[in-house]
Amino acid sequence: MTRLWRHALNEARRELWLARRYWAETVLGLGFVLSLFGGLVYAVLKASGQNLASGRADGLIAGFALWLFASGAAHAASKEIVEEARQRTLEQLNLAPLSLAGLLGLRLVLGLALGLVLLVLTLVLIGVLTDGRVQVSPALLGLAVLGCPSLAGIGYAIGGLSLLVKRGELLMVAAYPMVIALVSLPAYPVSELAWLPYALAAAAARAASTSTALSADVWPWVALNSGAWLALGLLCFHACLARARRLGVLGHL
Repeated sequence: MTRLWRHALNEARRELWLARRYWAETVLGLGFVLSLFGGLVYAVLKASGQNLASGRADGLIAGFALWLFASGAAHAASKEIVEEARQRTLEQLNLAPLSLAGLLGLRLVLGLALGLVLLVLTLVLIGVLTDGRVQVSPALLGLAVLGCPSLAGIGYAIGGLSLLVKRGELLMVAAYPMVIALVSLPAYPVSELAWLPYALAAAAARAASTSTALSADVWPWVALNSGAWLALGLLCFHACLARARRLGVLGHL
């Protein structure tokens, strides 16, 4: 446990150093997110002829916050794999005291923790803008976190496929509209759409943000969905990793 904690601190220091080293990208990324948020709210209110106090855009605004968190969760795994492969250091991670799966998993957990903090701050801001109509509830945060493994599975699958193709960054870009679709699906109450990754978790979390009472069967369904998609994503990643090693393209550009 002490060694794992030490590795977690080292990875946190690494992420902090990278954020300071590439501070311009960090600031631009934050500015892009804020401008995207403001532009979306303005566009929706302008198109509907409503104002923010009407409450017509509350669900969409809450969905936007969930999409930011979901996109970060989906890219937390794939980004590390693509970056290590691009720098041709993926195989060197096998020399670390932690296994490759353990190290990538640790980086994923740290990324999700940061995403959760940003989600809470975003929801607090939304709560202020909507006069408390959108609330930061334990059910919302619990569903968002419980659904994360399914998105991590998608990220691992994208990271694995990127080992076999050149310009794997395009796969990560293509995941953005996919995550938007998953977050916006009306999967709650539980329907056939609930089998898709994160769809039920996002729909139930949107309902929880407006103080809607959730049925008890939501939680086991979200847990089952998360476990299944995470397992599929890990299988895809390890299969692609083994094939990339056989083909000798593990570190190609």
